[in-house]
Amino acid sequence: MAPDPATLVWYACYGSNCARDRFLVYLTSGRAEGADHDHTGARNDAPPIADGPTVFGTDICFAGHSTRWNGAPAFLEHRAAPTGALGRRYLITLEQFADVQAQENRMQPGGLEFPDNILDLTPGHRQTVIDGAYGAVVALDPFDGHPTFTFTAPTPPEQRPPAPPSAPYLATILHGLREVHDLDDTVIVERVGHSPGVRPNWSSAAMYRLLDTPLSEITST
Repeated sequence: MAPDPATLVWYACYGSNCARDRFLVYLTSGRAEGADHDHTGARNDAPPIADGPTVFGTDICFAGHSTRWNGAPAFLEHRAAPTGALGRRYLITLEQFADVQAQENRMQPGGLEFPDNILDLTPGHRQTVIDGAYGAVVALDPFDGHPTFTFTAPTPPEQRPPAPPSAPYLATILHGLREVHDLDDTVIVERVGHSPGVRPNWSSAAMYRLLDTPLSEITST
């Protein structure tokens, strides 16, 4: 039986969607600060019911090149890590989650259909649902009675050569983590700064400057 599209799930993110205003363009349409691409928005443009901080059981790395951001995007690694990446979770419908993943893979909302057993995916496991950069759904531990999912590359992104993220993209991640985590900037910079692709291309001092600058004033160099 196909899953109910109105089922509530937590979408756990680790990249630019950590910034709430940036994430909302995936639901309501528009363009994020620093990006060069307009998003169509989800079929259901209702805002998240709730959101909060999360910590992954794996690290992130930056690889490849995003024309939207003019730099390397973030991916959740497949291997476990003792100190995982910081992130944010949003409580949305399964249909909205599918539309967010579709847009991340340059598809139109409604173009991605999950397999019937997607809600049965065991936490810690992945299932490839589309041939795309972010084609694998990853199940995480449920929270507050709802399943938790994210997405990443179908093949281990940590096996790809790391590459540096652009200033707008990295700044959006940093600002988003500051929004939702009750942590000092030093902790956020340290946790993001050790990620392959950020290290060794971005110094801690440069990352602090990104945090001290409004997103609207940050441009790629």
